[in-house]
Amino acid sequence: MDAGQIYEEFQSKVRAYVRGRIQDPHDAEDLVSAVFTKVVQRLDSYDPAKASVSTWVYTITRNTVTDYFRTRRSMIALEDYMLDEEPAIDLTDDALDNLAEALLSLKERERDLIVLHYYLGYTLKTVAEMMDMSYINAKVIHQKALNSLRKFFGAGEIA
Repeated sequence: MDAGQIYEEFQSKVRAYVRGRIQDPHDAEDLVSAVFTKVVQRLDSYDPAKASVSTWVYTITRNTVTDYFRTRRSMIALEDYMLDEEPAIDLTDDALDNLAEALLSLKERERDLIVLHYYLGYTLKTVAEMMDMSYINAKVIHQKALNSLRKFFGAGEIA
């Protein structure tokens, strides 16, 4: 099977998978293009004895989406979320520094979950899907992150 045949057979499935996980339509289309670029680049290394073409394409697609979220998360800054919003409370520079330090004290997955849930407003179910984990796992990580933040702030009240 050549790259053109693979594209014709799988482009609609890849597009549906990516659009189901990426809200921004432009980013989704960029990722679909990236998937098929990788398919073309790696076609010579495809081994039908190891996996079917559909499994191989799905794996590339899933990994491309996962990389997208990893890259996005690593570039997120709290100020980006608050640019157009009036703060609900007036935070001092010290309070913001403490909050940033508290978030940095979390493990990366915990921090990502907290940012996606509390700063971007996604539900835990949506966050679980975005982070490619079960809803139950997201709830456990969420609780662990909140417990860590409580300890950091000396058992203060955290929602």
